[in-house]
Amino acid sequence: MTKKRVQLDAIGTDAAPDLYTGEAPLTSAHKVWRDVNRELIYALGPNVHRSWTGRLQLTDACEFSVTLSAPTRFIATKIESQYFDDVQRLWAKHDVVAPARQIVVARPAGERASGPASSAKPATTKTSSSAKDTAPKAFRTRSSFESPDPSAFAPLQKSGQAATQPARRAETPSDRFTFENFVVGTPNEFAFAVARQISQNQASSEHTAPLYNPVVLHGANGIGKTHLLHAVRHAVVSANPLRTVKLISSERFVNAFVTSVRGSAGKGGGRDAIEAFKSSLRDVDVLIIDDAHFIADKPGSQEELLHTLISLVSEGRQVLIAADRHPDEIEKASPRLKSYLSSGLVCKIAAADYELRLRILDRLIANRREGHNAGLTIPKTARDHLAARINATPRDLEGAFNQVVAQSELLGTPITLETIQETLSESRYAKGMRLTVDKIQRAVAEEFSITHNDMTSKRRARDIARPRQVAMYLCKKLTKRSLPDIGRRFGGRDHTTVMHAVKRINQLRAEDNELDKRVKSLEASLQG
Repeated sequence: MTKKRVQLDAIGTDAAPDLYTGEAPLTSAHKVWRDVNRELIYALGPNVHRSWTGRLQLTDACEFSVTLSAPTRFIATKIESQYFDDVQRLWAKHDVVAPARQIVVARPAGERASGPASSAKPATTKTSSSAKDTAPKAFRTRSSFESPDPSAFAPLQKSGQAATQPARRAETPSDRFTFENFVVGTPNEFAFAVARQISQNQASSEHTAPLYNPVVLHGANGIGKTHLLHAVRHAVVSANPLRTVKLISSERFVNAFVTSVRGSAGKGGGRDAIEAFKSSLRDVDVLIIDDAHFIADKPGSQEELLHTLISLVSEGRQVLIAADRHPDEIEKASPRLKSYLSSGLVCKIAAADYELRLRILDRLIANRREGHNAGLTIPKTARDHLAARINATPRDLEGAFNQVVAQSELLGTPITLETIQETLSESRYAKGMRLTVDKIQRAVAEEFSITHNDMTSKRRARDIARPRQVAMYLCKKLTKRSLPDIGRRFGGRDHTTVMHAVKRINQLRAEDNELDKRVKSLEASLQG
């Protein structure tokens, strides 16, 4: 581009004009930003641009820098870490100022970087890795299942001040698995009642012998078995600290057994290790084992489990077990183990029905409002859609809920029926969900190698118009949208345009085998 200098005294404006264009810096920057935006769509892809760089707004410019404001701190951080170089490169390509102005990504006013040592800044630019390494950090990165590094709190304690409070056990995710947090419905009410009865009997100072022993809860993964096991442990320990309750997973059971066998067979021999293992399981009032079906894969561990059950049940101590299937259906379990597991009480937890999923959603929304987002709102239509379409386990429903809410909180978008459908359209939760016009448009655009914006544009070139007609045809066939509604979603077109597109594609499918195959493939992938 040929750059022509303009004399300052020839400009009759208050703002200092750009020496190359004669325009105010902000005015010229807006023109450059429009060009950069168009190229970002092709450089990053329409989906990435729409979600990230397309949400930047040009808010300030001078002869040295340009400020792009992000709606949330999360978006600003994401752009700085992954897309900043692309934005700066394309800006330098189109900028009329030499040398090209530097990009500054600004965070929303009032938001601060995490960590007590950070200071609020109106805008931040991408920094070098060496600068990041020297920045003070109050916490090191840890798993959410670990407690924070105690050294991180050292600066907060006054010098010479002695600790007056005893250290408390860090709260773990399983601490929320209580009877109060368990949502009861027809599919799980029997198992819930049995678990309640066990906890009440064991919590009593004068408890009687177990009425049912052993008790086996079985059902699909994510249906609530582990929740009930932890609820029993929590209720008994809270009500009667003198009761000894041991909750152990199948993996820990097998590992401990193998370690004890190796220890007893190691140097010096002896059976101390194996006896210690047995004592850890049999000197308890309540033994709870999760995912017991995995133990059946190990013959030695299976035999030890059987002897442990016999010992505890004969002494009147409660045994509670969870598995993903009925004891009779555990293939590798011995007939004796199957018989013993079935001799007590076997409770099935069925798949969650629509009513139970609605109750679970209401509980998730209430918990979210109490803990993190008091202003969370989900329209009834969106809530009903989640409960009806996520026809899976409570764990899957919670995962879908978290995905929808996280996108709303981090990107600042409201939760509506449309945003839920779009958020979950590419996830494992999309099975059985209603197709949307947007999803069909994107699938057709990808198939015919055009952009999503071409679907709503006014361009009439054949390589654009034909895919647009295919998308209209599929929208009419695969969705319940009316013709006027479909037309509006294709750039405000009339319903007669949609009717013509449907008629034309029907005609072309009969004449063009190649097009017919592509439409069939699209239809199958969208419905699958």
